[in-house]
Amino acid sequence: MIYKATGWAAVLLSIVALYPSMQPGAYSVIGFYLCLFSLIIAAFASHMDRPIYFRGAIGISLVNILLVNDGTRASLLLGQSDWVYIGSMYGIFLVVVSICGFLVSRDLLISTLENHR
Repeated sequence: MIYKATGWAAVLLSIVALYPSMQPGAYSVIGFYLCLFSLIIAAFASHMDRPIYFRGAIGISLVNILLVNDGTRASLLLGQSDWVYIGSMYGIFLVVVSICGFLVSRDLLISTLENHR
């Protein structure tokens, strides 16, 4: 029960992170890190229950990072000269998604193998 509540709280946090991501300046950075935090929480909740929480959080976070966030949206790559900042933020996002995705997929594979025995 605690993992279900934690998983839905992570999805809700990734939705709440959309608002500060739309704001210019430091608020967009706060929204970015809220997305990362929600992914970590969703990965641990999905680690013990179902991967639906991680899938929901990663979907909302991808929309946030690529389309909504004022500092990292993909349209900035065409006109902004600060590619180092955008690239480093995308790099941080990819590292967190890779680690969390590995955690969720590994446990999903282990539970599938145990069910087939």
